[in-house]
Amino acid sequence: MYHIVILFLFLEFFNPHTAFGKDASPYPKEIQNIHLQDILRDIETLNHPKFQGRQAGTIGGYASARFVAKRFKTLGLMPVVQQTNQQSGQQWFQGSPLTATQLLAPTFVNLFPTKLHGKATRVGLQIGKDYIPVLDSPAVNLTAPVAYVAYGINDPARGIDDYQVVNVRNRIVLFFRGKPPTYSRWITHEEKVQIAQEKGAAGFLTVTGPQLNRYEARKGLGQTPLAIYSTTPENRPIPGAWISGRMLDQYLATIHESFESLQQQAHENPGKVSRPLPLLAHLSWNTRQEPGTLINVLGMLHGEDPILRDEIILIGAHRDHFGEQAGLLFPGADDNASGTAVMLEIARRFTDNTNKPKRSILFVSFDGEERGLLGSKLYVNKPTRPLEKMIAMINLDHVGVGTGTLTVGITRLDKSLAQQAAIQAGLTEKIKLYGYFPGGDHVPFYDAEIPTITVVSAGVHPHFHQPSDTAETINPDVVMTAAQFVLNLLDILANPS
Repeated sequence: MYHIVILFLFLEFFNPHTAFGKDASPYPKEIQNIHLQDILRDIETLNHPKFQGRQAGTIGGYASARFVAKRFKTLGLMPVVQQTNQQSGQQWFQGSPLTATQLLAPTFVNLFPTKLHGKATRVGLQIGKDYIPVLDSPAVNLTAPVAYVAYGINDPARGIDDYQVVNVRNRIVLFFRGKPPTYSRWITHEEKVQIAQEKGAAGFLTVTGPQLNRYEARKGLGQTPLAIYSTTPENRPIPGAWISGRMLDQYLATIHESFESLQQQAHENPGKVSRPLPLLAHLSWNTRQEPGTLINVLGMLHGEDPILRDEIILIGAHRDHFGEQAGLLFPGADDNASGTAVMLEIARRFTDNTNKPKRSILFVSFDGEERGLLGSKLYVNKPTRPLEKMIAMINLDHVGVGTGTLTVGITRLDKSLAQQAAIQAGLTEKIKLYGYFPGGDHVPFYDAEIPTITVVSAGVHPHFHQPSDTAETINPDVVMTAAQFVLNLLDILANPS
């Protein structure tokens, strides 16, 4: 009998459903109802090759939308979009036409000093390691001289014009990502590409400088090339690539330039250091464009309070990632299968509870975030419920990797609500409160003057926008912290006292 009891205890301790389920002992009592294994399973499922990296407007993106819609239906959420084709699950969808651009393999990028042009060998840089073409670039076969334009800013009113002393027409411009420390406003990559295009540039290269700003250091971006889009679907950008800072530094050394000194000069003399470089760049690849559909997936849990049920709390997470590009698969585990999976688990917790919330909760799986917040913009422009009835929008993005601390951005809401949620969850030391974040699906809601709460896991995200963002990199403790905090936060907002 003694041996049987020991064996029983041993099996219970190592049972994954017990260890992370509602009877779990490793976590405080308040969070034992979070099914961590279900969250991790959903992250792994969304990373499966059958979803092809979940690129908006593709077959893989559509398949991932059907997966989420099926889960919403199974959980008992109600569809809010009026559609006739209910057999296909489209009553859960809010959609609009979208053309998907895919880069075809092989691609080719090279840099070489001008004086060696005739002798240069066609070795090229290695995709994924040394460069990643900007994903909505048009097909290109271009060799052109390089013009360095510092941060690529054209803003004379604020004292910076990186184009005033250099002619970039028919050249490939090279600019740092981000902005110099003295520049007051936020500038996006899309704005920089538009400026370069207006100045007559034939293409561009972007790179992270060796001197990281606080955001870059916090994310651990370093010198690695990242996947990114240049513009919205309405505009066709010039071709470009994100290149490795380490590789660029090697090329600069051959022309007696220093990568770090270029950036330092840009900081010390903004708008005055741009110049042609004795380098040629070669860009070559083909693209394929296919018509598709941008798909948000919406599910509603109706509130029970006769007065408050018309008020809405929206909790959302973008589902899309970069898909299959130029022979590379971008799985997007942290970005943002993690937020999607946490949202699904929170939906399960609320639908399982016999006490329904006072306010209604709208769960939204946004599409097209990586294409310029297309899904969240679509919802704000065509809401299924009046925006004036929305009490708050909660956005989950990148909640699977990091230190275990959460970075929470709050606008137009009392921060004491988030502090109260942290206390209820026993996570007061793991929640860091801030104000507005400039990027993410909360931005269109913020612009519409709706209160927003953005939840991101703090610390280094070493696989950000790279093919290495796989399910194996997810930290279960980080996911658990995010799930429990958001669960308590949503409970407070949906059930005002």
